[in-house]
Amino acid sequence: MPSTPSELVEGFKKSGEFDRLRRELLAQFQRSDRVDGFNRRIEEIIRQRMESDQNLQHLPPDSVHRELMQEMDRYPLVERAAAEAPLISDANFASGTVRPSLQRMLNES
Repeated sequence: MPSTPSELVEGFKKSGEFDRLRRELLAQFQRSDRVDGFNRRIEEIIRQRMESDQNLQHLPPDSVHRELMQEMDRYPLVERAAAEAPLISDANFASGTVRPSLQRMLNES
């Protein structure tokens, strides 16, 4: 039986439940109307960076990708999208999906 929160989290990840829930959340986000706004914001940030730094056009693709990913890291887009996800804030999700998974894991150990 896990004796610390870290061990519980590690067990949750090893059980495959974490990946299953992550895929479920991603699928829900991709089906939502929020994905269009998310994509538009990413395109806007990239367009602004490309326009403001003409040197990017002369870099190898890997370097351009790295620069644009660093630019994206400056904005909390993913964190904001995750925080606004209705499923995460839904009490039924925690009590109906996460809690039973954790309980099953605890019972097995």
